[in-house]
Amino acid sequence: MTVSSSWARKSQWYSHVPGLIVLAPYDAADAKGLLKAAIRNPNPVVFLEHEMLYGIEFEIPDVKDWVVPIGKAKVRRQGVDVTITAHSRMVGLALKAADELSKQGIEAEVIDLRTLRPLDTDTILESVRKTNRIVTVEEGWGQSGVGAEICARVTAEAFDYLDAPPTRVHQVDAPLAYAANLEAMSLPSVEKIVDAAKAVTYR
Repeated sequence: MTVSSSWARKSQWYSHVPGLIVLAPYDAADAKGLLKAAIRNPNPVVFLEHEMLYGIEFEIPDVKDWVVPIGKAKVRRQGVDVTITAHSRMVGLALKAADELSKQGIEAEVIDLRTLRPLDTDTILESVRKTNRIVTVEEGWGQSGVGAEICARVTAEAFDYLDAPPTRVHQVDAPLAYAANLEAMSLPSVEKIVDAAKAVTYR
């Protein structure tokens, strides 16, 4: 099942269901590779497409049978000071925030989740054990969200490595407004991600 942007913000709804595989690619290469993997998978798969990414051009590897493994996150940017996790459109914001943080002396590691269920906990934990901090970014609401699940797993499995509380950036706890200016105020932004990363690094 393919779902576009209005549902992409509700990724937690689908990843909450046992037995479902939930995919949320950011770029065209992952969209192609994960869709092929989904078609070949015998289990029910929800493929979250964000229509606001449709107009962005990405490179696709010139590989005859390009397939991306389900359940494996991708480290899109290496860093040592803070881990930032994101999926779908939020990956682009996280990468821009990481560039801005780098100008301020903070090197963020950006993890593109790609698969929300099963979640690649190992890659996240490996990063947190290196950076000792985590900021999760998602376009959906905070309650019962993907970021909440990640923070719970990090707290349970890497608590001794944390030098700051796990922090979440998400949509404000209100129905999304129709007016463009109010919508922008409600959703995560590069500035909000930068502020969260600076908070956990005490800058």
